[in-house]
Amino acid sequence: MATAEEMKWGITGGGGQLARTLSELLQKKRIPYKSWDRQEMDITDLKSLEKIAQYKPSVLVNCAAWTNVEGAEDSFDEAIRVNRDGAANVAEIAKKLNIPIIHISTDYVFSGVNKRAWMVDDSTFPTSNYGRSKLQGERALFEIWPEKSIIFRTAWLYGPFGKNFAKSIIRKAIISKEKISVVNDQFGQPTTTLDLAKQIFQAMKNGISAGTYHATNAGEASWWEFARELVKLSDEDTDRVIPISSHELNSKVKRPAYSVLDHSDWSKVGMQGMRDWQSALLEVFPEIKISVEKEK
Repeated sequence: MATAEEMKWGITGGGGQLARTLSELLQKKRIPYKSWDRQEMDITDLKSLEKIAQYKPSVLVNCAAWTNVEGAEDSFDEAIRVNRDGAANVAEIAKKLNIPIIHISTDYVFSGVNKRAWMVDDSTFPTSNYGRSKLQGERALFEIWPEKSIIFRTAWLYGPFGKNFAKSIIRKAIISKEKISVVNDQFGQPTTTLDLAKQIFQAMKNGISAGTYHATNAGEASWWEFARELVKLSDEDTDRVIPISSHELNSKVKRPAYSVLDHSDWSKVGMQGMRDWQSALLEVFPEIKISVEKEK
């Protein structure tokens, strides 16, 4: 098998924040890759995916997804079309090429009703249409290409590209002086796209076995705690961040109250879990702030 440095990488969902970070990482390492955005490739169309077969990558990373959590409640068919049927199509191509596929999934496959970190093999019980569509995508991969399907469940993803919670909070912190209301009863693991991209690369370098892995930064925080840290790093007054309950959001989605993921399975494949979220944030914050300021 080729080493990670010798591999050609294929990345779907190329316009998204993770795909762009992974592309940047591969570029810095001078590793050949091809990334297709939504305009270039529709994963729900098998004919469109022929571009992957023509490129002949050594590994395929599926970052394409329906990520509109609220929208999935009203457009479940669309979410299923992308998150289940699209994932199945990408798995079919990986199988045809006999290559590993890394598929990005989510903490939303769990109910969020727990007092401890979720283990990889805990019972799944999604409470939202988004979570249901992503879980069906996981199952589709293992039905089609169990030998080389690798699922990375991640959560609370943020980085310098695209739209995400961190950028939204930083924007509010530095542009206005208004109060910022954030829920303090949902707990998870803020995760940088940079650390997730590095974990994906290292996983391929180590040649890890097929299966499901939890790929989030370590530790835990509420959204309110995460927001306060972002405002603090922006040199703004953290008292502006006001804690509110999920009930006050009036969201149509029942979001996981506790979605901290367990990382103990990494040691079984000779790898370490990802570092704590505070250290990761300190490293990537300057780049994210620059990105926000450019977008002003």
